[in-house]
Amino acid sequence: MGTHNNVHVPKESWPAFAWYAIEFGIVMGVGLLISSNSMDFFKKMGFDESMTNWIFWGLVGVVYLVYYLIIRPIILKRPSLSKI
Repeated sequence: MGTHNNVHVPKESWPAFAWYAIEFGIVMGVGLLISSNSMDFFKKMGFDESMTNWIFWGLVGVVYLVYYLIIRPIILKRPSLSKI
């Protein structure tokens, strides 16, 4: 039998940015989960609705900063913006 040059190679067919999109979605989900679970504490402290919105998205931002500046470079040892 002859060989074919149209062999399917999964790494070349799966776009690399999809892994970053999946990672972004996971970090966003974890950030939203942590932030929504901690909102009862801030509401009990007496913050009004507009201030709790700022606190909510601030906590989501803190999760992003911790993941992309501390966890990913130290534990995964992969830069976030480079070729795979």
